Amino acid sequence: MQLETQKKIGAGILLRLLFIGGIPLLLTILLICVATFAAIMAVFIHEQEQEQQNYIQQGVITPIGEREIPAEYIKIYQAAAQKYNVKWELLCAIHRVETHFGADLNVSSVGALGHTQFMPKTWVGWSYPGGTRLGNASIPKNVLEDPLAIKRWGGFGVDADGDGRADPWNVTDAIYSTANYLSASGASDGTVAGMRKAVFAYNQAGWYVDRVFKYMNLYASNGATQVSIGLPSMPYGTGSGKGSDAINKAIAVGSTLVGKSPYNFGGGRTAADIARKSFDCSSFVRWAFEQGGVNLGRVDSTTTDTLVKLGKPVNPSQMRAGDLVFFDTYKKNGHVGIVMQDGRILHDGSSKGVWINDMNHFRKVFSGVVRRVVE
Repeated sequence: MQLETQKKIGAGILLRLLFIGGIPLLLTILLICVATFAAIMAVFIHEQEQEQQNYIQQGVITPIGEREIPAEYIKIYQAAAQKYNVKWELLCAIHRVETHFGADLNVSSVGALGHTQFMPKTWVGWSYPGGTRLGNASIPKNVLEDPLAIKRWGGFGVDADGDGRADPWNVTDAIYSTANYLSASGASDGTVAGMRKAVFAYNQAGWYVDRVFKYMNLYASNGATQVSIGLPSMPYGTGSGKGSDAINKAIAVGSTLVGKSPYNFGGGRTAADIARKSFDCSSFVRWAFEQGGVNLGRVDSTTTDTLVKLGKPVNPSQMRAGDLVFFDTYKKNGHVGIVMQDGRILHDGSSKGVWINDMNHFRKVFSGVVRRVVE
């Protein structure tokens, strides 16, 4: 009864205030409500925009990436990247450079282990007693993989799949741990400088940083910033140059780089690389034929895998100048060159860069694949 009386008194006071204040008081209350709602919506919209911004900053997988990256790993890279606010392609590139996507899980000569080759003390924590100056130490497996031990010693190992173990040989744990380390080392700012600093911290060698960035650029691109070279709109394997004229020009221009263009795996797919004539085997072939007016594919995605599908197959006994010849190096049809007028091969090899060799040089890796892209 007392509660009902209090409710009636309170309602009466509110009615009197509204009666005394009139419309201005009612409008004030409404404006406060609107302002509060607007503030809440502003926070919500900001959070949504931030999420969208983070998404946009992530690279878009290239055709090369789709072919070479194990499909089951892409979601792991992306999820780890989102959690630690780093780029997925950076994680992917390190995985590729360190163990070729887990194809080589041997412990390194200095003691680095697992999918992304962590030093044991970096994994479990540098405050763990003992070990070498590089971070190798005889850490028992039950300690190395114990999340509580890692927390105690200040390491970067992560139990990402929730099985109670932070296992460097478990690809999910390894990738999340790499993301954790890179984020803490400066990669989470999303800048090139920040990422290079983080990668250098991961492995303190300039060549290593450069190689990781080559794979980043090879496997992913950002549509908003991608450089377009401007290919002519011609069907593959044809061009404004015809027959022998196109072939002669492609070989002549390509030959000017002999001994002057060191091999650059993943190179030749940006304006900067092309300007300094920095190619790998397939980008060199694409560039040389472009000089003769022949389009063999997109600048950013031409590889031996795309070139081997162009034109028509040719019997090795009938190959002639301008034909593309393929060799089984690090993979089937992993290397490509251009047949010259004298039967020698103009190519961009990993040992000497742009160079000319006779077919005898390739006898152990030639399986008979030849393609004619210009008639």
